Amino acid sequence: MIGEHAFCPTSGASLSREVHYDDRGRPERTPQSDDLSPNATLEAPLTTGARRSSRRALLTYFRRCHRRHADADDECYRRAALALARLKRTASGRDERDVVVWFALGERLAYEGFDVEWMAAHADPRCPDCGARLSYASDSDGLVGYCGVSCRDERTDRLAEIRETVRSLFARTYPDEPTPETDALTLL
Repeated sequence: MIGEHAFCPTSGASLSREVHYDDRGRPERTPQSDDLSPNATLEAPLTTGARRSSRRALLTYFRRCHRRHADADDECYRRAALALARLKRTASGRDERDVVVWFALGERLAYEGFDVEWMAAHADPRCPDCGARLSYASDSDGLVGYCGVSCRDERTDRLAEIRETVRSLFARTYPDEPTPETDALTLL
């Protein structure tokens, strides 16, 4: 993931607070080793995160975030690993992005009876076109998310687009399971 919740896209390691600048002046951070990714500093280059991370990185990030909210849960981690493998195998194009896979993982785990409300605090929906932060407003339909830099001429609800992408990935990954309606998604 990129932005506030960035982590190493290879290992899933947390990133240092210290920023290093490359030859073009772009800020990058160092992956930090811990018990979930003990060799992170040896195997990964400087990074600011990525829109698409490895399955291993997302699972490591999931486990690290889960431990901030609850005790370790091996059954939950096993189910998350299986779900991530299926989701990453099915995902293509825009729905390969970490935030889409993250929210689809949350839907799957909620379907299996796990508490996933905490997952919303560890990913920010971003504009599906340019990756910018969303700006939010309320209207008669509820919360609407617009691209923060207005990358399109029209002001369309990007949050609705993200919900539909998550729903579509979930439906393709689990065709024999009931697909939640976009308004009934657990995390969005």
